[in-house]
Amino acid sequence: MQNMMLLADAINDTEALGGRVQVLLTGTVMSLMVIISVIVTWQKTKSLLASGATLLGAVALWYAVMNATTFRDSVGETIKPGGAPPVTEGRGPAVVRVVDPAVGSEAGRGGEVL
Repeated sequence: MQNMMLLADAINDTEALGGRVQVLLTGTVMSLMVIISVIVTWQKTKSLLASGATLLGAVALWYAVMNATTFRDSVGETIKPGGAPPVTEGRGPAVVRVVDPAVGSEAGRGGEVL
């Protein structure tokens, strides 16, 4: 029984460590990446517009990383495989309308006189 308690404590410690690493990566590392990318862009271009665009792009990426599970779940709900609408019950056969060639039209080129 003592071994089971040690195993449970080890699992809890591992989960806590994983949570702390995730906070470190999403908080500290992402903010450093945002700052560094803006500084590098400013040094290369000396452009306020380019640095601002880099800041907006980095913040958008940071937001996407912070809300990855929300985006993952919403994509599964809105995008269907193959781009087709979801299959509902009992789709019947397609209806085809055959049109005879119009009088006076060339052979082989069907058409309808309106």
